Amino acid sequence: LAVALPSIRRDLSVGVGSVTILVSAYLIAVAVCQPAGGRIGDAFGHLRTIRVGIVVLILFSVASAFAWDFPSLVAMRSLQGISAALIMPNASAYLRKTVDVERLGGVLGMNGAVISAGAAFGPVVGGLLLAVGDWRWLFAINLPLGLLSLLLILRLPVDAGRGRSFLTLDTISLAALLAWFTGITLIGNSLRLGVPALTVLAFLLVAAGTVVYGARYRRSGTGVVDLKLFQRRNYAVAAAGTALTNVVMYTTLIAMPLYFREIEGLGDGLIGLSLLAMSAAMVIISPFSGQLSDRLGARPLLAAGGVCLVASPIGLAFAVGNAPLGVILGFLLLIGLGMGLISAPQSVMALQAIPREIAGMASGTYSMMRYVGSVAGAALIAGLLGSRASSGEFGLLFAVLAAVGAINLVAGSFARPVRPEAALAPLPPAAVRAAPEG
Repeated sequence: LAVALPSIRRDLSVGVGSVTILVSAYLIAVAVCQPAGGRIGDAFGHLRTIRVGIVVLILFSVASAFAWDFPSLVAMRSLQGISAALIMPNASAYLRKTVDVERLGGVLGMNGAVISAGAAFGPVVGGLLLAVGDWRWLFAINLPLGLLSLLLILRLPVDAGRGRSFLTLDTISLAALLAWFTGITLIGNSLRLGVPALTVLAFLLVAAGTVVYGARYRRSGTGVVDLKLFQRRNYAVAAAGTALTNVVMYTTLIAMPLYFREIEGLGDGLIGLSLLAMSAAMVIISPFSGQLSDRLGARPLLAAGGVCLVASPIGLAFAVGNAPLGVILGFLLLIGLGMGLISAPQSVMALQAIPREIAGMASGTYSMMRYVGSVAGAALIAGLLGSRASSGEFGLLFAVLAAVGAINLVAGSFARPVRPEAALAPLPPAAVRAAPEG
């Protein structure tokens, strides 16, 4: 979808910053609902939940293709986010449940490579579809792709869930998460628009979400996100790291099509091919980084990838508006390299730190942290880029991303080596208090 943002902006008459609402609405829906989606998978089976999610995705993708204005498109895109929240955490949890822990790094690395392949070909396919049609085809294409996905996973053995009694979804904590993510998203847009009342509302939503969730969790000992998961150092390091690295990656993925169109004057097809460099590097590196994490541990790979995610935004901050296109593509390649080195080790650290029986809940929370980074990135774009963004504004954006990358590099140094058998140790009983046996 990122490659189509300029076309959607023109067709539906919205500004550069405002069009990011389309991205933010989807990210908020995915982020808020993923922990709940993981819990549903724990209760009813991860593969069954994925199948339901794909059907929902197909329905709302077709509805998005028929959207009549920007608000209706945002609404349909948000409902697509709910389907993604059912699919994504349960895919990782299914692997955690069915793969030996000694092989988990290589398997998650290959899984990450396939996900990255989708990201790599997505902009290319999007550019080709825009060359022969319009942005509506980018939603309609999910019909045949979704049906193909559904046929493929029908061949997999269904995993057993732990039963309806295992499922608890706290609506108060869910509403608090929604308020928190909505507030974070509004902060960027309110600062760009210069509306003090909207800025105050945004900060109030963040504060209210934080206070309500904390009070609810302290009183009941549970919530949609079980905070006791973060008592495990490697889970906490991986979750923080995935949020920070996705600030860098997703902000770049959303900002570069706008830069290429507004500053470089590239067409849709060339924009898609330009983004291929970043995603292709992730595809190539991810399987190897997963295998290396099984042998060497996560810390060396987190350090190497972290350096790439500092160096590349620094380079882009100086290159945008000044350097040839080839130089900019080189820095995008470096971001893909960094993400390829980091993604699999982070996933392994998170999933090895928790027992299999709550893999869905933990995977959903971990995936939510990825979208914390994505939502923050969209807010950065909305806050720093004006209605007609200049190269100087893009340079400032990448300077901020360099600082985020530096924080991630420091955070990765706190990871501890983990023996495979340590992953099987249970969490404290309170961590699964909300999910008793029937």
